[in-house]
Amino acid sequence: MTLEVKPELAAALEALAASKGLSVADYLEQLVERELPLAEGEAAGSEGSGMIWENGLFVYRTGKPLPPRVVEEAIRWVREERAQQILGKRS
Repeated sequence: MTLEVKPELAAALEALAASKGLSVADYLEQLVERELPLAEGEAAGSEGSGMIWENGLFVYRTGKPLPPRVVEEAIRWVREERAQQILGKRS
């Protein structure tokens, strides 16, 4: 299969693939596999999705990254909580 894309998109894909240590073809294959519905006969609880035990905790894996705002909010909240524990609650 051949895919025609604008040069700037091709450059962006090459950079993303390289940042993950993949060829463009392998990177695109991973993207397509992640976005296409499950193949017939494949279990819904396939690897990469659902509850797994990781580092002593249950973690829910969806196969999709969290939105940046969710990560930023969690980091902000943890930093505030840590500061309150270290400095004590000051009003």
